[in-house]
Order: sequence, then structure tokens, then C-alpha cells
Amino acid sequence: MACNSLTLLARECGKNTKTGVRDEVYLIAYSDLAIISGSTEVYAVSSGGTISNINVASGKTFVKYGAVKDQNSIKSDYTYNDNGTYDIQKSLSFTLANIGSIAAKTAVENLFGNPVAALVKLKNGTWIGFGLNGQFQLKSVATEVSNSANGRVLTLSGSDVEEPQIVDPTIINSIVAL
Repeated sequence: MACNSLTLLARECGKNTKTGVRDEVYLIAYSDLAIISGSTEVYAVSSGGTISNINVASGKTFVKYGAVKDQNSIKSDYTYNDNGTYDIQKSLSFTLANIGSIAAKTAVENLFGNPVAALVKLKNGTWIGFGLNGQFQLKSVATEVSNSANGRVLTLSGSDVEEPQIVDPTIINSIVAL
């Protein structure tokens, strides 16, 4: 299966209209990122440790996919191995609203087997990045319909050698469909 580009979900009347109230999740298919010239990576880190460049293929952008569900939705677990190596497992859980929408169903299906990169805008305005190494994928989907919820809780995870990194906010407007 070829990796599909991700598309922005249209806002339905009265749904998903409260922007900025919760942490927001933006995704892009990893295949829509491009290696930076003179590098082997799709991103660059400044001397201060923030992501200073993410090279997005022409005509592609990170698109809003949902909102972080709760405070335990962003995790990073460091494991030291006996052979002297280490691994960091990152995970990100968020809610994709409105399970009754065909567009939302398609949005989930586009994530199956499709490595992605994620940017999360935290409530305090800080942006953090995940999956810029091509190892971040959909691991689980849980559907919830109740008086307080109507959506799918998606969990993306993957292995890395970096903790989630802060993204320089000055690059956001050029790579994110806001």
C-alpha cells in the first residue's frame, strides 16, 4: 500500500470550532517530508536544541487532525539496554471527533500503515515534534460514543533516540495549515 498524503478535515457546523482551548495535533505523512539538502534528515536542530527546520515537500503541509485527550496523552519512555544502547518510546494519544463523519473515517484509514510526523501545539503555545525519524505510526484506535464524547481516540507511537523536541515557532506558518 502506498503512503497517502493526509488532508485537512473540514469543520462541520458547530463541531471542532473551539481552537486553542486544548492541545492541538497536526500530522503529515512522513513521505510528504523531504531530506534537507546536504543532510540525511528531514529536519534540522539549532545549537540551542530546538527544531529549526522541517523540510516539507512542495504543496504539502501538516494538517490538523485532532485534540490531545488528557494530560497522559503525551508520553516518552526511556529504556537503557544491557548492551549500552538506549531507546525512547514516544506515544501520542488524541481524539478525532465525530465518528459519524465519512471524512473522519477516511482520516483514520489514511493512517493505517502510514508513517507520520506530528506537531503538537500545547495550551501554553509551545510546539513539540514527534516522528521526524519516520518511525511514528498509528498503533491503536478506540471508538467512544457517550454523553460526553463522540470520536475515536487514536494512539500513535514509535521508537526514537530523542525526547520530544521543541519546534521553533517561527517555522510553523510555513509548514502547518492553520
